[in-house]
Amino acid sequence: MLHPTVRLVAWGVMAAMVQFLPSLHLALACAAVILIALILAPQRLGLLLRRTRWLILSLVLLFALATPGVYLIPALGRLGPTAEGLRQGLEHLLRLVFVIASLAVVLQRSGVEGLVAGLHGLMRPFAWFGFDRGRMAVRLLLVLHYVEQAPPGRHWREWLEGEQAEAGPMRLRLQPAAVGSVDLAVLAGLAVAAVTCFEACR
Repeated sequence: MLHPTVRLVAWGVMAAMVQFLPSLHLALACAAVILIALILAPQRLGLLLRRTRWLILSLVLLFALATPGVYLIPALGRLGPTAEGLRQGLEHLLRLVFVIASLAVVLQRSGVEGLVAGLHGLMRPFAWFGFDRGRMAVRLLLVLHYVEQAPPGRHWREWLEGEQAEAGPMRLRLQPAAVGSVDLAVLAGLAVAAVTCFEACR
């Protein structure tokens, strides 16, 4: 089990590196992470894809219709999609789906408390400037807890009416974990991979 902060760092590095992959490698990476997500986090993957379906559709249409190139339907003229635009739209679609699928795996494996513990570790540098990362982490943990426990279809205005107050006091505990040798090895591997990817793209 990796440290929650290392998981978030690994996800961020992979999300950044996938932006520079060529089309074939991008398609293979996307297929692999979707397969992993379908095995480890099928429900969360479906939920994230449903919530981003309009963003996905808008992304493909924007590139297909706004990118200059050879028109696929000449009769439509400038209102029709182009081959170059469709290709770029599909590439960006694969990148977005990769990020969403990998995020579903991270959320499923970490849980709410693990996610907040990871963010607590990432905010460590801000503590040098007097930022209370513990208080911020607890507030975020409360918000995510209410979101996870809320019944389906709950309207956002109901949160403002304070109906949750009658449920009584609630105790949430944040348990920061120690960074182990495996975590350090993963961070070193990510650093080498990031440098290699940067040098290959220069």
